[in-house]
Amino acid sequence: MDESKQQYLEPRDDEVGSHEAVIDPVAERKLVRKLDMWLSPMMVLVFLVAYLDRSNIGNAAIAGMSEDLGLDGDKLNVAVTLFYVTYITFEIPASLILKKARPSRLIPFFIICWSAVVIGSAFMQNYATLLASRLLIGAFESGLFPCLTLYLSTFYKPIEQARRISYLFVAAALSGAFGGLLAYGLTGLNGVLEGWRWLFLVEGLISILVGLGCIALLPDTFESAWWLNDNDKKLMRIRHEQVALYQGENELFDREEVKLAFQDPKVWLSAFCQFCANTCSFGFSTFLPTIIRGFGFSSVRTQLLTVPVYIWASIFYLVVAYVSDKVRRRAFFMSPLAIVTAIGYCMMLGIDMDKTAVLYFATFVTATGIYCCVGLNVTWISNSNAGYYKRATAIGLQQTVGNSAGILAGQIYRITNSDGRYVIGHAVSLSTIVCASIGYATMFFLLRGINRKREAMPEDEKRRLIDAGARGDRHPDFRYTT
Repeated sequence: MDESKQQYLEPRDDEVGSHEAVIDPVAERKLVRKLDMWLSPMMVLVFLVAYLDRSNIGNAAIAGMSEDLGLDGDKLNVAVTLFYVTYITFEIPASLILKKARPSRLIPFFIICWSAVVIGSAFMQNYATLLASRLLIGAFESGLFPCLTLYLSTFYKPIEQARRISYLFVAAALSGAFGGLLAYGLTGLNGVLEGWRWLFLVEGLISILVGLGCIALLPDTFESAWWLNDNDKKLMRIRHEQVALYQGENELFDREEVKLAFQDPKVWLSAFCQFCANTCSFGFSTFLPTIIRGFGFSSVRTQLLTVPVYIWASIFYLVVAYVSDKVRRRAFFMSPLAIVTAIGYCMMLGIDMDKTAVLYFATFVTATGIYCCVGLNVTWISNSNAGYYKRATAIGLQQTVGNSAGILAGQIYRITNSDGRYVIGHAVSLSTIVCASIGYATMFFLLRGINRKREAMPEDEKRRLIDAGARGDRHPDFRYTT
């Protein structure tokens, strides 16, 4: 092997015989760029079609589906809610079986199954079939996000994860923009099928293609990634060993780690914050078309007006996630941005409905913090739990509790004023995002306190804990990202 290629594999002179080797930062940056080039586009595409298929019910509803299926009263709200009933049921099991079931098989299985249901939704004839389709889509989408988050954590170091996980939420936001454009183009079609049916059919076919592509392109681990050469894989092994040594990673299933995740109050606090932020995220992404139409716009124009809101949210979140990784701070961004979103809800609650332009601007203010709070909180819990099965359980638990917010979000967006204002929806969302902001601040002070306590810990106490088997995030040298 060329000597220059070996430099990041050699042990340091002062640590000969140790498990730690020098990593050439230039080689590592090239490796991370290669991971980004291959993994990130696939992850973005997968999550984009997932959110597209999940939230297209909002676009379809204002394009004639409500009338064709007789969705009077609260029927649309019930259909939105039922998605989350099955969605939250299978998240923890899916994250725990990911390694054994193999990512290259389990993730495409989820995609192809829900895509088939979406295609079938194009031929729904009544309310009952709508409910059945939402339950099935929820079941098959349930494991996707915790599995993708866990999957990315096996390729990237903790300090690299915020920006990569942010791509998933950027995809969620972009799905709204893409969905609006598709709805604008497809819902105008008629003939063999009504426009809203074309929307389900085309989006389902797109998702099927993505699922088939994942079978061919998604590696189970870095060892099976055909786009990494031998030197890349050697460097990945060093990175993996360093993380495993520091965080106590265990390749074998460990029930004790699963138990520790359920017993950790920090996991439950994170899950509570996720529930609060997701109440806003799910309500906003599903009902934005109906909210904007309530400002007085036509259905066709509404589809287009949703696009700039999602593009703004995507760009802003990318910037925040990048800076968050650079400065290694989470709550510093999350708490203030939650308040920005709260201001947006206050605007939509308090501004006169005849001030259309200002109300539309309020949707941008609202969107500013939503995806940042939801996405950074997922990164935060991934960074704050080690080893593998504690992290897998913590992510699954956070997502199960957090995504149960969809049940609430599906019920609160109903017109309660004669002027078409969604008072209950905006008021509940305002309350929950403020609670989330307080929760993020609480988590910050809690984790900072633990870090300071460990920094002041005497060496003999550290040794005692290590000898007693402290590992993962319980290890005295582990530091939480705040």
